[in-house]
Amino acid sequence: MTTHELPCTTLQHQTEAAQLRSYAVTPDVLLATQPQPEDWELLAAQGYRTVLNLRGDAARAAEQRAAAEAAGLRYIYRPWPAYALEPDHVAELAQIVADPETGRLVFHCRSATRVGLMWMLYRQHHQGWTTERAEAELRAAGYDDDSLETFDFCASDFFERL
Repeated sequence: MTTHELPCTTLQHQTEAAQLRSYAVTPDVLLATQPQPEDWELLAAQGYRTVLNLRGDAARAAEQRAAAEAAGLRYIYRPWPAYALEPDHVAELAQIVADPETGRLVFHCRSATRVGLMWMLYRQHHQGWTTERAEAELRAAGYDDDSLETFDFCASDFFERL
């Protein structure tokens, strides 16, 4: 694998200047940490069409939008909270995933924790997956026990508040 490849099954890849930790949950959805400026063109070259950013920093999001759009990527900014996620947030994620314009999706936050949790909630709340099945998908993508423990805690809170 060259430094410019980003295969769907890779947990991590190394660019020449930065590291993007990523978790491919499907061939069309990549959960990721914060992409660096040089990652946008690499992601576009791999066929990703849309970026969904959950980070709360609006100024950084504006810079990222410019870089992502310059690479030919559609950019969506949704600063959903790390905790106390609401059904509306998960419903909007489901709409973004289902939208034909989305294409292959890079879904990111700072550490890829919030996106992992959101993906788990999406699978459970919108697709009727069991906790075990959703966790197995995340584990197969590369998330570790600590991450899954956090997801389980936050998902339990989410479903208790429904």
